[in-house]
Amino acid sequence: MATLFAPDAQAPAAAPSVTDPARGPALRVLITWVLLAVTMIVMNFKLIAMLRFTDPDDALRLLQVRDLLAGQSWFDVHQYRIAAPEGVAMHWSRLVDVPIAAMILLLRPLLGTAGAEFATVIAVPLLTLLCAMALLGRFAARWFNDEVVGLTCLMIGLSPPILCQFTPMRIDHHGWQIVLALAALSGLHARDALKGGAVIGVALAALLAISIEGLPLTALFLGICALRGLRSPASRFDWLHAATLGLALGSAVFFLGTRGTFDLGTHCDAISPVHLALFAWVAAGAAALRFATPRTLAGQIGGLVVMGAGAAAILFGIAPECRGGAFVMLDPLVKRYWYDAIAEGMPFWHAPAPLAAAIFAGPLIGLYGTYRLWHGAKDAPTRLLWLDHMLLLAGAWLIGMAVARASATALVFAAVPSAALILGWVYRLRSVAILPRLGGYAIVISLLAPGLPAVAAMNAVNAVTAKASGSDAAPSVAGVKPGAIGMSACRYDIAGRALDKLPATDIFAPLDIGPDLIVRSHHRVVATGHHRGASGIHDVIEAFMSPEARAHELVRKRHASLIAVCPDIFEPSVYATRAPNGLMAKLLDGRTPAWLQPVDLAPGSHMRFWKVVN
Repeated sequence: MATLFAPDAQAPAAAPSVTDPARGPALRVLITWVLLAVTMIVMNFKLIAMLRFTDPDDALRLLQVRDLLAGQSWFDVHQYRIAAPEGVAMHWSRLVDVPIAAMILLLRPLLGTAGAEFATVIAVPLLTLLCAMALLGRFAARWFNDEVVGLTCLMIGLSPPILCQFTPMRIDHHGWQIVLALAALSGLHARDALKGGAVIGVALAALLAISIEGLPLTALFLGICALRGLRSPASRFDWLHAATLGLALGSAVFFLGTRGTFDLGTHCDAISPVHLALFAWVAAGAAALRFATPRTLAGQIGGLVVMGAGAAAILFGIAPECRGGAFVMLDPLVKRYWYDAIAEGMPFWHAPAPLAAAIFAGPLIGLYGTYRLWHGAKDAPTRLLWLDHMLLLAGAWLIGMAVARASATALVFAAVPSAALILGWVYRLRSVAILPRLGGYAIVISLLAPGLPAVAAMNAVNAVTAKASGSDAAPSVAGVKPGAIGMSACRYDIAGRALDKLPATDIFAPLDIGPDLIVRSHHRVVATGHHRGASGIHDVIEAFMSPEARAHELVRKRHASLIAVCPDIFEPSVYATRAPNGLMAKLLDGRTPAWLQPVDLAPGSHMRFWKVVN
């Protein structure tokens, strides 16, 4: 069994060992989950009471489930209330809709439709969190004691990049991505190569069905499975064979089960037939390596190179447009003012300092903990296992730094070794003098929440800067302070009730509020922040940044009869800042064009509406 301590540095005799066997891991997991769940409900109570989603994707996910339950085909994931009448073909997977729809159907006879939806959007993210914590607790219990199990689960609550994906009403797919990545990690730590590889492959197939952003992580897992075959020829590449076979078969099943033959075109943003062909090729190559294992290392490496080259040829030969990723086809205006403004899709340094610190430093603590476990392992198999974990964590860390929203995966991979490392230090601190102990505990707290030192440093810098300038006032742009925008005062629930009294129409609105408007009313919107509706996104951005005549032309082109704006969110301020003579700047300043008429449609909603009169 692994040990935290180096051979020449034994733990004090009186101190417990982190490698003591866990006796009640399930209870520790459950207690920690209840504490986190109650805390999140209390902290988000105001937003929950208003049914206010923190991300537009969550609102649109609920609408997608509503449409499914109302009779839309399981295989049809178009959203027809965006860019009507054609709608937008969403790239989302029905797999994520299943638990939401199931819970609504289960609760609807008891609570009614509204009550069932309300309970579901709270419960599903918390149950997803429980799944993640159960997988982490099981992993920790295999190697360490109950205290490590509890601390591992607690670290989720101290890591904003992880916790934000499991908060109540966060019903989009990111939480399930984390759960499936942890399932693949469990497979990597399995004792049986064929069973463990199969778990890896099926978990990755489900992850990719949900989001193709998991391709780099998939390549990382398969690379480690290939490495296991290279360093242990006796295994006959069992790990790689089982993982690639599970990936190929699982992907085919998930594709046919959720997409059917409704759309067999090639897409760069979702699993398509070209990807199924790629996975089948890799699985065939791994099978060949297993059943005809080359005797020399050069032959084995050559076989892997042929597999990789063939996979690249299949993908880029059939779908050369995918070379630049899923968003390469976006036009410059959409890319600049929409895609490049999505901070979670950017490298970590675009995130706020506390979040960036957690993304950067959190996995590093886990990497050091994994290194100590590798260095102190008592036998070769355990040493190699922790080496693989270290390689996986390092790769996931690099992926997370390149794409901030992927950082949660690296942080959950780091949680168990981080908890074991930190708890070992806590045990040692119990035997030192009081002052060094307090200093040590302060360091431990900073390691548990790497964002805290960044918050302190940022506050200190802001205070010095404000004192030097003599003012902390942010510059105002069209009546809005972009640098000081916080929680919006807009009440989409009030606006939705008012809109529902009007005949259904097309609403011209900023991208970020579109999902909230259509999930709370029967109206349609021109565009939301989803790249397959790029034409509508372009027209919305261009119209709000254009002079009156061009803006009027675009609004008429989209047959919109109403314009809606929430004035205190970031998106309108961007348009007004970049185009001070554009439509949005004039609307925010009260300079209404002749072809629009202000209407007080929803008093108390803090939203502004204009009727298109010409």
